[in-house]
Amino acid sequence: MRHLNRLLMAAAASLALLAILIGVVLAQGALSDKLRTGNTVTIAAGETISNDVYAFAGTVRVDGTIDGDLVASGGLVDITGTITGDVLAAAGSVNITGTVGGDARIAGGTLSVGGAIKEDLLATGGQLTVTSSGTIGEDLIAGTGQLTIDGAVTGDVLAQTGTYAKGGTIGGTEDITINSRDGQAAQPGQPAAVPTATQQVLDAVRHFLVVVLIGGLLIWFAPRAYAGMKTALQQRPLPSAGWGIVAICGFVVLLIVVLIAMILLAIVFGLLGFSDLVGIGILGGIAAILGTSLAFAVVAGYVADAIVGVALASLIMRGENSSRWRELAVLALGAAVVVLLSSLPIVGPWVKLVVSLLGLGAVLIAWRRPRRTDTVAAPGGWVQPPEAPQTPAT
Repeated sequence: MRHLNRLLMAAAASLALLAILIGVVLAQGALSDKLRTGNTVTIAAGETISNDVYAFAGTVRVDGTIDGDLVASGGLVDITGTITGDVLAAAGSVNITGTVGGDARIAGGTLSVGGAIKEDLLATGGQLTVTSSGTIGEDLIAGTGQLTIDGAVTGDVLAQTGTYAKGGTIGGTEDITINSRDGQAAQPGQPAAVPTATQQVLDAVRHFLVVVLIGGLLIWFAPRAYAGMKTALQQRPLPSAGWGIVAICGFVVLLIVVLIAMILLAIVFGLLGFSDLVGIGILGGIAAILGTSLAFAVVAGYVADAIVGVALASLIMRGENSSRWRELAVLALGAAVVVLLSSLPIVGPWVKLVVSLLGLGAVLIAWRRPRRTDTVAAPGGWVQPPEAPQTPAT
């Protein structure tokens, strides 16, 4: 779960790239003969298309010939045929075993090149493999978690990666930067260094300080929301975990809904000839996706630690929180416990997962509840609301 923020931002970046590609298509007014969508888009073997192709589907497969460029996005992009122009593809997996006459720019989780790319290859993703049958006619530029070159690169190789293995040939210069956890570069082919105990402690301290900072801001500037989240977690821990799962699913669904709405609006504007509105709609959708992803990452990564921590610390430091300073002390104690448990080897990621679920659920429950909370902020500190007067018995 420590990589949650990176995963969310990567997902948002992929969605934003997809939106940009669709915007390019619609801005050019190419909706009839170039745009192809559906569960599966296939250019069959023996089929030749004499124009550019823009394909958006779960699976995009090119077994035939495209006499032009290919812009594709989906779960899988598989190119076994021939593309005379350039390739721009973003997908979970991109496989090129055919021939690309121009440049190839690909992004995804798993990238594989087993065919021939006549010009440059620009790749970013989790893993890039140039197999023994793969050839790059000019330069290779990559930013990946893992890079393997078993084929032939005619030009230069410029890459930044986590691990690197080479069994093929490179005709030009080889400039490979292998990143270690502390951000320092290692020698080409050397695996990333294992973080030392000091680095782990520093990471935990930084995370603790950010959690306390965000929790303190909530205490001072959003006391009712803070009290509502804490009360929801203390009174309903198990429902909070369940609502945390709902929050994660809802976040994914929300991103999909925003993306679909953005695509539909772009199509409508494109058909009506409002090219300016196409760009505005796409930019608005990208901003919504990035903003939602950032907010979710902050809540799951830091607000959840603060809320769960203060709920745990309240079991130890019993009594009324008569001031914001005492509440801040409770927050600091609880955050220290949560960060410490989350930093433990093996069990730490599981602890962080549970904390994120509880925190997300508490936020969702507090948001769904009426504005009245069990604890409210008063100018002099934190006090309990007065009890409602009882109706006298008749």
